[in-house]
Amino acid sequence: MSCFRICILALAAALAAPLATANENDPYSKAIETYGCGDYPKAFNLFMPLAQQGMAVAEYQIGLMTEQGQGTAANMSRAFEWYTKAAEKGVADAYYALGQLYSKGEVVAKDPAQAHALFDLAVKGGNKVAKDWLRMEAERLDAIGLAKSREYAQQWLARAKN
Repeated sequence: MSCFRICILALAAALAAPLATANENDPYSKAIETYGCGDYPKAFNLFMPLAQQGMAVAEYQIGLMTEQGQGTAANMSRAFEWYTKAAEKGVADAYYALGQLYSKGEVVAKDPAQAHALFDLAVKGGNKVAKDWLRMEAERLDAIGLAKSREYAQQWLARAKN
């Protein structure tokens, strides 16, 4: 993964945090600051309890760090699990990350309809980078694939509501 993508994803994670977390004493803010300074092992250890408590943006961040091997061993299967947890809570960047995995067939079977659904949700959630991926996946799908994509999107939205 390029350094540019890592920086964009880290920035997106920081912006995804509620404004109320801008407090220096807030554990999430400390974790983001530590991550931004490049102290990945410490940042990972700060994000993990937040993710284990169900904080969606922390779950996404643990997925990203696990994918990249930042502060922990790289493990795509574990990254997929963390991205899924965050996506089930409606995190747009997690939809994007999962969309890439389904698009490329990493850890999961290649599934253009699933990738399209996830990129669509990411775009609707404000992820600008996902637009190009959405267009690319749309070109791979016929009418049946697009219908399946809509079904997948509805399933993801239903999970996010629960």
